[in-house]
Amino acid sequence: MRKWIGLLGFLGLALGQVAPEMVAQALPRTIRIGEELSQWEGLPRYEVVLSNTFPAKPVGHKGYFSVAYDRENLYLLGVFEQKAETVRANNPADHNEWWTDDTMEVFLRLDPKKPEYLHLAANPKGTRFKAYTFTTEYRTSGRIEKDRWILEWAIPFASLKVDPPKPGTIFGLKVGREHQAASEYPLWPVGGDYHSPTNFGYLVFVERLEDPKALAQRVSAYLGEEPPIQSRLEGLTTYAVYYGTDPAEAAKLVNFDLAIVQPNLPKAALLELKRAGVKVVAYLSVGEAEPERVSVPKDWILGQNPNWGSYYVDARKPGWQDLVLSQAKDYLAQGFDGLFLDTLDTADLFPETAPGLVALVKRLREAFPQAILVQNRGFRVLPETARYVDAVMYENLSSMYDFKAGRYVPVDNDPSPVLPFAKRGLVVLALDYALPEDQGLIERAYVRARELGFIPYVSVIRLDRVFLHNP
Repeated sequence: MRKWIGLLGFLGLALGQVAPEMVAQALPRTIRIGEELSQWEGLPRYEVVLSNTFPAKPVGHKGYFSVAYDRENLYLLGVFEQKAETVRANNPADHNEWWTDDTMEVFLRLDPKKPEYLHLAANPKGTRFKAYTFTTEYRTSGRIEKDRWILEWAIPFASLKVDPPKPGTIFGLKVGREHQAASEYPLWPVGGDYHSPTNFGYLVFVERLEDPKALAQRVSAYLGEEPPIQSRLEGLTTYAVYYGTDPAEAAKLVNFDLAIVQPNLPKAALLELKRAGVKVVAYLSVGEAEPERVSVPKDWILGQNPNWGSYYVDARKPGWQDLVLSQAKDYLAQGFDGLFLDTLDTADLFPETAPGLVALVKRLREAFPQAILVQNRGFRVLPETARYVDAVMYENLSSMYDFKAGRYVPVDNDPSPVLPFAKRGLVVLALDYALPEDQGLIERAYVRARELGFIPYVSVIRLDRVFLHNP
């Protein structure tokens, strides 16, 4: 338990009162990138040293960034320790897996109160990558020296589609560095998952350097307090997931407070569970179309899920939203207490679908105000959907099934995407995967989830058995 306290305490501080370490200052200065580094002298340096693991820890190779601005551009400087012969900077701008290079990544929230962010990435040579980034309409200058590499950025505010910031303006910010040879991927300000929507720091535009503590208090006052989340599952202590139809196996679900099942669960099994006081929610895919259940027009389809054969759907399509609402109505009419909203992670692969997914969850809540709604992952949209759901599931928190290797493996995934919402009252379920005889993997998953205040369950990847283990 002790090893979690430090970061959990720090995150707790960040969620209520922003810590000074989470605030960077941008000072007015015009930088001619690619020229003398002396232009950056006198600006604060912010260390990029905390790993992308949980709990985060300092990495072996240090780095820092500095920030400046004028009326035209936002300027960033990244300086990172690394032997020149180990630097990887080979990928072209249109490479789909540019992260196999060493890179510097910048994440910006132009409105720090909203979850939407812009993502930029470039390598030590200054190559600006196109895939999975917001724009390449900015300038970079990279140089690789004997023991370090340096990357300068000049990002026009026009390309960010914002007016030049005035003193006092606040952006959300995080800065990452990838060091492939050392397998180090630190992230400012608190480390953790690169794409977690909750581990942002803040960039304040100032006229002159200010006291970090006073500035952090100003940021905290600007952000304000998030309202508590009222969950219909408050007090829940156990849950299980079962996607089979065997009545004998389904009968084991009476040992849990909540059961997540497929909507084709036999009617008799559903009635038995409800008589026993178990809350039963039905699986509902909101971001992917399952061919065996629904047929959709081709222009709704964005691609195919290679693991399950389902199709990624553009949730912005009104017809798709109406279809999902119709399915939900049918399931609730059968006697289910609520819905398990799966495949919201489509927004990770296709960010343009995020508004549609948020709108769909909102419509479900408005259409079925008394129904239990459980969201599976979907961390990109959770900041906006948390108010509409009763619980979020963190699938693959501590163990997962490796489809390529064909085996179950331990993982240490970062829980920070859900911690702010757990603090506000949202119930968090942890679903991990292991074989029933792998007691070490199962116990590890239960212990880790409980230390974080989550409700654990472990099963096989097909979810066609009900395990009664409770380490």
